[in-house]
Amino acid sequence: MQASHNMPAHIGIWGYGTEGRANLAWLRGQYPQAAFTLLTDTPLTEVPAGCKVLAGAAALQAIAAGQFNLVAKSPGVSLYLPAVAAAKAAGTVLTSATNLWFAANPAAKNIIAVSGTKGKSTSVSLLHFLLKQAGRDAPLYGNVGTAMLGKPAGADATVLELSSYQLADMVGAPQVALLTSLYPEHAPWHGDHDTYYKDKLRLADVAATTFANGADDRLRAHLNQHPKVQWYNVPTGFMAGPAGLTFNGHSVPIKNNPLRGTHNLHNLAGVCSVLLALGLDLAGGVDLTGFTPLPHRLQELTLPDGRLCVNDSISTVPQATLAALQAYAQACPGRPITLLAGGTDRGQSFTELAAQLAGLGVVRLITLAPVGGRLAQAVGQVAPHIPIHAAASLAKAVQMALQNTDNNGIILLSPAAPSFTEFANFMARGEAFLAACKAPEM
Repeated sequence: MQASHNMPAHIGIWGYGTEGRANLAWLRGQYPQAAFTLLTDTPLTEVPAGCKVLAGAAALQAIAAGQFNLVAKSPGVSLYLPAVAAAKAAGTVLTSATNLWFAANPAAKNIIAVSGTKGKSTSVSLLHFLLKQAGRDAPLYGNVGTAMLGKPAGADATVLELSSYQLADMVGAPQVALLTSLYPEHAPWHGDHDTYYKDKLRLADVAATTFANGADDRLRAHLNQHPKVQWYNVPTGFMAGPAGLTFNGHSVPIKNNPLRGTHNLHNLAGVCSVLLALGLDLAGGVDLTGFTPLPHRLQELTLPDGRLCVNDSISTVPQATLAALQAYAQACPGRPITLLAGGTDRGQSFTELAAQLAGLGVVRLITLAPVGGRLAQAVGQVAPHIPIHAAASLAKAVQMALQNTDNNGIILLSPAAPSFTEFANFMARGEAFLAACKAPEM
């Protein structure tokens, strides 16, 4: 079936979550005469009026056969599925909410696109907060929670958080980009880690200017010769270090900073680099009064007996768990840490994490399947004195932690792995952790 992007007769909405619903609403407004089919993994209990539904194998067969002129794909659908290649070969145009938003906002100025394996959500939240504080109209859309399609660009700027899934086929060109970090992640979607790196780093190719974290070895290795990249966390710009945040070696005051850890200073260094490029005056420092950190990122709950429970469910890679441990080793020296870690196995190495646990205050490790066994093995080889317990569920892990952590201790959920074995996402895992800390199973 030959595709016509101007007047598609048959449109498929592939995936029907937050972005899928936005895709349907937007494209119905653009093409009211088109026939719409929702393409899903499983049947829907409620179907929007006027739409058909194809689920499972039937959906993939229809896509591969080229039965749609236009298919709007949700980010969770891998670009590397065989049905994608078959659909393109059949003449189907594939698009996404990200690409539709860029096409609908050709005159938008100062689009700031932020990505990175970790740090992107905190960075976009800081950007949005500080731009608003400066009186700029700069809405925040994307992965952080608000679907962008159908939303207007800001009068002064627009802040977008974009995942590797969204960047892999993005055709828009942001004026400014920020890359926070690059770790092995999301191999199932991309096929392998090298393809993940390539897709993530497309942002530097399409953006006019990209600020990249000079403290990240992988970003350095991949982008060191890139003509459009400027580095932060270097002595000649904004830099996070033992002395705090500096610019060209001079201290940058931070008022009322609620964020723990050097990794968040790294995020702030990138944010300040972008703000300076946009013309904001940072000579007086950065005022974070009123900034609320996002949940599931070193989110603290102090129990009545004084024990500190920390929800760091967002940490789905070992490097993020290391950053969390370093934050508490610095902020709470001497407080023993019971670490809860484990979840879905994505083939990541735990060697570096295991080697540093004891030096960062971990006195007990409670693991969660299926990757918990590999983590326990890595820790047992380099730190056999650390007691290790396997838990059948997160609730049982919390129960074990509460039974074995004294009143001066810290119970840290920083899993170093995704949540999909027991929970739908890291948010559900974090909420379950906090609920179990407040009312543990006995």
